[in-house]
Amino acid sequence: MLNLPQPIVAFLCSTIVRDRFPAYLQVNKTGELLAFGGACERYGLAPLKLHQSIDEQIFFLAGLLPLQEAAMHIPFLQLDQDVIAEVHLFVEDQHDWVILFDATSENEEHVLIQQKVNDLSLLRRKQARSIGHLMQSEIVAENFLDIRPAGEQKSLSILVVKCCNIEGLDDKTVTSNPLKILDAYLSAISPSILDEGGLIHQNIGNSIVAVFGVLPSTRSPSMQAIDASVRILQLFEERQPPIGPSAQCALVVTTGMVTIGLLQVGFGKTLTVMGQPMDMAVNLNENSEGGTLIIDKQTFDGLDKRQKSFQPTSLAGSSLTNSPSLYSYHPMQ
Repeated sequence: MLNLPQPIVAFLCSTIVRDRFPAYLQVNKTGELLAFGGACERYGLAPLKLHQSIDEQIFFLAGLLPLQEAAMHIPFLQLDQDVIAEVHLFVEDQHDWVILFDATSENEEHVLIQQKVNDLSLLRRKQARSIGHLMQSEIVAENFLDIRPAGEQKSLSILVVKCCNIEGLDDKTVTSNPLKILDAYLSAISPSILDEGGLIHQNIGNSIVAVFGVLPSTRSPSMQAIDASVRILQLFEERQPPIGPSAQCALVVTTGMVTIGLLQVGFGKTLTVMGQPMDMAVNLNENSEGGTLIIDKQTFDGLDKRQKSFQPTSLAGSSLTNSPSLYSYHPMQ
């Protein structure tokens, strides 16, 4: 228990607590109201009558008192059309105490955050179903992609994730349903990409291609792609299902100007990304080894403090005409 000096308690009560319009009720174990005070009128608790049943006076306490546990917390309780209360109930000296604080503004923030979570969850499900399929034009163009009809140039980060050493796919064992195995891996990887603000562009064989920087974000595309990559590496290190004991992932991130647009394919539109960063990412990924994260110089330049986790490297077998400056990920201990 914090032993706060009386001046601090008085200051907190006169500032933080006061601004939340506290009110209190004291009730005995027979349900009789013994005392009340504070901003009871704000919560529609007036008039109150002492030494009468609390259940008959305050509807939301009916059945809650006497408390069967030491304490109870109700973060958001709508008492009026415009008033939301935070309610604390606890037992002290054989009496039940009820404290109310105004939580109207906090509830508004909570609703906005919950709506954002719901939107992101919906976006995740929509994108997860779109791996390797056409993306519906009304979803892409109208709701979350701000792309000119004729296409445009944007500075984006490209992430290519290749699944390696997957039992039943990369070995000579004939499996009854290799697509089901691959789908399980791609489904496990996708949330890390979507949660960091990436769009799943397509899948090529055992690889996912994602783009960062299309959706609005306070972080740079490079940081979004690196954060997603580190999460995917950790996913494979933890070996949680469906990640097999020998499975690895090879990741490549490149950054630069690309041409991005929506092409009509059949009855829908598909996101198209063209440019040197995309070509480089796909080429480097073909020659990268499992358990590695390789980035190009432009991605490296946009990392600030995260640069300490990367060291210069080279990649054999690349068919690129000019050998680019590359860096490999080595997490700080």
